[in-house]
Amino acid sequence: MIKKIGIGLVVLIAMYVVLAMLGPSNYKVERSIKIASAVENVYNQTSIYANWAVWSPFKKADPEAKYELGDDNQKIGGSLSWSGNLSGKGSMTTIKVTPNEKFLYKLEFVEPWYMAMTSSGGFIYEEQEDSVLVTWFNEGDLGFMSRPMVLFRSLEDQIGPQFEQGLVAIKEICENMKPTLVVSEETVESKSILYVSESSSLMSSEIGAKIGAAYGEIMSLVGIAQLEMVGAPMSITRKFSLAEMMVEFDAAIVVDEIPEGLEISGRIEKGDTYAGKALKTVHVGPSTNLKATYDGLIAYIKDNGYEINGNSWEEYIDDPTKVPSEEVRTNIYFPVK
Repeated sequence: MIKKIGIGLVVLIAMYVVLAMLGPSNYKVERSIKIASAVENVYNQTSIYANWAVWSPFKKADPEAKYELGDDNQKIGGSLSWSGNLSGKGSMTTIKVTPNEKFLYKLEFVEPWYMAMTSSGGFIYEEQEDSVLVTWFNEGDLGFMSRPMVLFRSLEDQIGPQFEQGLVAIKEICENMKPTLVVSEETVESKSILYVSESSSLMSSEIGAKIGAAYGEIMSLVGIAQLEMVGAPMSITRKFSLAEMMVEFDAAIVVDEIPEGLEISGRIEKGDTYAGKALKTVHVGPSTNLKATYDGLIAYIKDNGYEINGNSWEEYIDDPTKVPSEEVRTNIYFPVK
């Protein structure tokens, strides 16, 4: 019996070695798309790792993975690392940068052992008359022991569709960027709110679902207690960390008055919003473009001598289930001094 098992193992090892000899020793996968936007927009969207939180196809594959940024400055040495149950452990490190022409990175998978490999990839930008042709690629050598696996499912089949998804998302973001940002200074009054505290990875697609679930809990209490909702649903940002690629927020509903004897249970809490000077801008379009609007508003704050004086918040003016995504309005506020 032991002899038969030994012979079987030898045969399996021999078959694996033969398949390894037949398998490819290297690979290259690339996809391209034409984007009707300024090359600077496309370059910034793809060369700033923090922006990957909005469009990366990999976040859908492993939404619970944890991410960490290192020197995300569009220069050599910048990095993004991750650790997840499905995506394993690895990192991307910038190795070559030519603004608006080329952005290259080294990709390393270190865990689990059967995924361990090092490759290179990046984006190539070619300006055309009214658009940019952007190419996303990944290439590298295949270790001897990993070659049999790609005989049955090629890396082209694994990576190609993900690149296509990512490029389509980048195209949507860049083509819907607004050329100007209208900012107004306002004095806002404090409001009574019921809220639920939540957190999420910036690379997760579950933020909207978590906000929706929180609103459902709050509105159930509002209905039972016969309270009056007197403002747009809100989300107050308590912590936003690009280094940790995560956000903590309060999903809140504004009500006219909260009775002192109101019994509150579960995750719901009561409180009051900020009162004082704030800067406001209106984001029009899908949530995938929100980061660009935030970047613009933060730059406006710095350029005009303001200082951020507390937590920013959003007001959701339109119901995204009833209004086309390109017309959805979101008020963004920053308390300032």
